[in-house]
Amino acid sequence: MIAMFIAFNKLAVPPAHQQAVIEAFEKHSDSMKQIKGFLGMELWTGEDNSIVGVSRWESREAMEAYTKSEHFGAHHAASREEQLKRPDITYYTSKEIV
Repeated sequence: MIAMFIAFNKLAVPPAHQQAVIEAFEKHSDSMKQIKGFLGMELWTGEDNSIVGVSRWESREAMEAYTKSEHFGAHHAASREEQLKRPDITYYTSKEIV
């Protein structure tokens, strides 16, 4: 069975800025594939004007190493805007059963 660490990062994004936020995630997708322990990411958009980034990692340690890397700083430079300063982050550990 596959076990992985999942991070849900919910951002409240005004409708006028949603496409720019999605494009920022897409811009960094190739470099994310080079991060040790990174397994993949999805973006979900909600009816409440939220964007949820769901990232999958081999372990919590791999995700935390990324958050301390220079890649993280470069990837999140645009998120310093006021509406993105306080994301709602939830962490899960999964176990594939089927």
